[in-house]
Amino acid sequence: MGWVLKALVVIAALIAVMCEAQLTFTPNWGKRSGLQDGPCKLSTEVLMHIYKLVETEAQKLVECGKFGGN
Repeated sequence: MGWVLKALVVIAALIAVMCEAQLTFTPNWGKRSGLQDGPCKLSTEVLMHIYKLVETEAQKLVECGKFGGN
């Protein structure tokens, strides 16, 4: 009887490991659902800041490539 219980536990563990789940997030999900009714709108200042960050990192990669010897 003990081996049957152990086998069932192992089978249940395998099934639990192989399970997949899907989460669906809607626009009205979460604590901030009442704050925004439409799509996100970023200010130009924020977009420029993101652009500068990407540009700076790209320049670092270029400089790294120059001295890397590849």
